[in-house]
Amino acid sequence: MSTPVDPYRDWGAAYVLGSLSPGERREFEQHLAGCPECSGDVASFAGVPGILSVVPRDRALDLLEPDEEADEPPPALLTGLVAAERSRRWRTRVLVAAALVVAAFLGAAVALAVRPAAPDATTATSAAPPAPDVTLDQTMPSPVTASVRLVDEAWGTRIEVLCSYAVPDGPPPPVFAYSLHVVAADGTRTQVATWTAGPGSTTRPTATTGLPRADITGIEIRLVQKDLVLLRVTL
Repeated sequence: MSTPVDPYRDWGAAYVLGSLSPGERREFEQHLAGCPECSGDVASFAGVPGILSVVPRDRALDLLEPDEEADEPPPALLTGLVAAERSRRWRTRVLVAAALVVAAFLGAAVALAVRPAAPDATTATSAAPPAPDVTLDQTMPSPVTASVRLVDEAWGTRIEVLCSYAVPDGPPPPVFAYSLHVVAADGTRTQVATWTAGPGSTTRPTATTGLPRADITGIEIRLVQKDLVLLRVTL
């Protein structure tokens, strides 16, 4: 008997990159609550938006050029984005990345078309400052501290995390897995990222959500093994 195919297995990359429709995003987030495999996929893609944001457009286009001499995706591309296990999943991610590159070019073209030829010096303003960091409060004593930065995006919100694991006195504790959850205005909690860290380490995971910044009322960091809330902040 063949194993049923999970129809959501190829949605992870599109979810992280914000290319799902609002209805699809809600459907997929409900599916994530009961599917460890898809939750793991979403966590593995968490850093992709940050990687894409620093790749020059010309380099991104070069990476999207097909390799006629190879049946498998170029190893350099897999290393630059995520370690893909199957060519099918690689093709899905490249198609989404291509859509982002095209959207970026279209956005730049529109900006050039409407930009004034010579802005008056008295009305010129500097770029908007980055969103301030928000420190999470400990719900219990632990060597883990963290802060987050919530950045408004057209498709939702990008969450940049700075998580530090101090070296406590006595025997060093083991490496643990942590998860990041966003709390919506209706009280629902959604996992958007996971990572591992050990004593003396500092991690900078990046997560994304389709929720607008105004609809996020809290952030939580949990110890995965026990689903225990270690850090929390109410926004």
